[in-house]
Amino acid sequence: MGKIFIPTDRIGLESIQKSITNTSKVLNELLKQGVRIKWHLNGLWFDSTPAWPEGHYYQCGFSTEVEERTVELLNSYGIISETIEALPDTKMEITTSRIALYNGRGAGADFSAPLIEVLEQGGFSFTQLDDQEIREGKLSHFDIFLVPGSPDAGECYYAGLGKAGYEKIREFLSGSGQYFGICGGAYLPLTSYDTQNTYWLNIVEATDTEGLDYWRTGSGFVRCRIEDNQNPIFSSVALGGSSSLNLVYWEGPSITIKGEGVRSLAKFESLLASGSGPIKPYWDLMDNKMAEEAVKKYYNPLSSETFNSLLLNKTAFAEAEYCGNRILLFSPHPEMGNIGYATRKDSLNFMLIYNGLNYLSCR
Repeated sequence: MGKIFIPTDRIGLESIQKSITNTSKVLNELLKQGVRIKWHLNGLWFDSTPAWPEGHYYQCGFSTEVEERTVELLNSYGIISETIEALPDTKMEITTSRIALYNGRGAGADFSAPLIEVLEQGGFSFTQLDDQEIREGKLSHFDIFLVPGSPDAGECYYAGLGKAGYEKIREFLSGSGQYFGICGGAYLPLTSYDTQNTYWLNIVEATDTEGLDYWRTGSGFVRCRIEDNQNPIFSSVALGGSSSLNLVYWEGPSITIKGEGVRSLAKFESLLASGSGPIKPYWDLMDNKMAEEAVKKYYNPLSSETFNSLLLNKTAFAEAEYCGNRILLFSPHPEMGNIGYATRKDSLNFMLIYNGLNYLSCR
């Protein structure tokens, strides 16, 4: 009977699918219905398909069993798919995960709002937890702890969570919990080698060399060079031997790796634009209000000199391990979308959020 294959190839700066968010929404709906979904990452050649009888190569995608309800759902959203007689096996199977989204004192409203929007558009179910709920141990009911950007480099987390909250997070991660931190959330698991900094969890062998100096960089548009094209978070984004990402950056950590338990996935390569001097963007930012805020209205623009001294060739995306569980650290803001080459809706950068959650949800 074969399998249904849903390609998610990158086509330039877009997806082969008409809607990245709708594709994610359909996959999550199928998971909620109990449908098993496999994730194919590293290229697939088919000798013949219904659409391509002469044979065809797909970069990546998802597969599932042929069922009437699945076909109907895919068709209702206009999702491109093919029925393939034989698919190569993959060990990557996505499961439904219980996601806890941090919504305490350390969660900046300006950074939480676009992340919540991207999650909802992609069909991810999540529960927001405040500081007191985490202190009470409610993280133990979840599989993934997702921490959005914050207004500083970690002290706001401690102000809300305190020592007891930090211990509950460590307990969660030493059990079966996974962690996903963006910008300020990527500071939190770092290790401080400065005894005056008690505001990080000190659970990964990586740090930020400037400690708690959150304002030492600024905001702008950056290009990051992917180091590990095979990592699942870059599926449908990376292509070829070397790929780059253009992203909104907003005072996230400059990650310095100190031990073998942390892998650098992408590094800061260049500053594309900011509100500073001659590098202001000259192109239309279209409907992306967050991108516009980062380069036209924020009081602390990232300068070329600061980028070169503090960010250049430093790690921007990292994967760490703690007690056998995965930790993803994203310094820039994929949830803020692209930087002006298309509308923010269905930005290719959203794939980094969806892939990260799918990766943490894989068996």
